[in-house]
Amino acid sequence: MSDDTYEEIYRKFFTTDDLIEMEWKILKYMCDMSGIYDTFPETLLFHRNDFKTIIDRKLEQGYSDDIVGRLYKLIMDKVMTRLKQRNAVEVVAQYQYGDSKMILYEKKKILKDLCNEFKKYTEVDKSFIDRLLPC
Repeated sequence: MSDDTYEEIYRKFFTTDDLIEMEWKILKYMCDMSGIYDTFPETLLFHRNDFKTIIDRKLEQGYSDDIVGRLYKLIMDKVMTRLKQRNAVEVVAQYQYGDSKMILYEKKKILKDLCNEFKKYTEVDKSFIDRLLPC
């Protein structure tokens, strides 16, 4: 068991490229769901994009379920903060769920306008995201 903080564990295992991959998956999912969903709970975004598998694959053994669970939330907060900085999403509601504060997001107009472009791509394209939705 490590005495590292959640931030230290995050910095030890995750890179900017990991965040971009997660951003990409969320943007693609939101665009693919156009006309079906208007808002997206962060838990839905987390589970539908299989972030648990991505995160678990990167972590070493020896971390408790509590630590890993808190890392999931920390990473989602970082990814969604980056998407807010890119002006792609906005918070429409927050609610308490057990011990956690859950957030409901929706696409901003710029992302709605770019969804057809996102639907054309099947693989992560960092330059595409940076060009169309710069931080």
